Amino acid sequence: MRKVRKNWVQKLVIIGALLAFLFTGAAHAAEIRQISIAGAGTAGTFYIMASGFADLFSRYLNIPSIPEVTAGSVENARLLDTRRVEMGVIQLDVMQDALEGNNDTFRSPVEISALVPMFPNIVQLITLKDSPIASFADLRGRRVSVGSPGSGILATNRVLLSAMGLSMEDIQPLYLSFVETTNAFRDGQIDAALVNTAAPAPWLVDLETTHSIKLIPFSDAEIERLTTEFPSFAPFSLAKDTYNSLDEDINTLALWITLATFDSLPEQLAYDATKLIFENTETLKTVHSAATYILPENARFISVPFHPGAARYLREKGIDVGVK
Repeated sequence: MRKVRKNWVQKLVIIGALLAFLFTGAAHAAEIRQISIAGAGTAGTFYIMASGFADLFSRYLNIPSIPEVTAGSVENARLLDTRRVEMGVIQLDVMQDALEGNNDTFRSPVEISALVPMFPNIVQLITLKDSPIASFADLRGRRVSVGSPGSGILATNRVLLSAMGLSMEDIQPLYLSFVETTNAFRDGQIDAALVNTAAPAPWLVDLETTHSIKLIPFSDAEIERLTTEFPSFAPFSLAKDTYNSLDEDINTLALWITLATFDSLPEQLAYDATKLIFENTETLKTVHSAATYILPENARFISVPFHPGAARYLREKGIDVGVK
């Protein structure tokens, strides 16, 4: 009898130790001591908005938070996948590819989810005012800034060029950041830049202080074909007062940008971060005018799953994103 009792005691001790280990591990997993937010280059809207979020989190969540300089959406998804950052700014088409493990960019699915719909990234084909370039076809053989390696801009440009009957082999691609693109225009080293970013883009506003620019529009037929073939794109009219150089509104396309995280981020932290962002948009507008688009109703434009913590906040605002 004593032997049986001794065995049971030993088993209970072992079980207790295992449970203690599991609960301790879970507690450590839930403990976030710093929030790193992957942005992009310092001159771009991704990084500027990441800085605004980091400031809010540091002040009101009492968690030290910092923006990270990265190449952009593709790298940001990879950083989330490896848990090297807690949050990242990612454009919708790249996030969809990451979730599905599509193409050579992501060889296996990445577990990420949306927190906040941020703003529409607007496709902008830029050249100087006196350039002979007047259409996508005119890019053939030209020196074109197509985005940094690892950026969502570059990933999207490959798709756009192909859809418009071109490829990287048909142009002279230069893999430049925003700041590098501005300097390259000024130095006469590029003929055009193809980007998708918020507007007005600070680096383009800077370029206009020395050079007048023009933006090449999409035709109605091109917009209809592209939005049908690529549902992540939406038609967008860029107002002529966005940049000083424009003479008319520009018909183009837009891709929505999200603040994303990994699925295992503690639900309460995801809820608190989402609530803090949505309820401090006036502060964020002083960081960048793109914060105008941070509205709960704009969650309808985000076709990827939301984190349960973000979904809980959105339900409280009457927005059902299908996550319990």
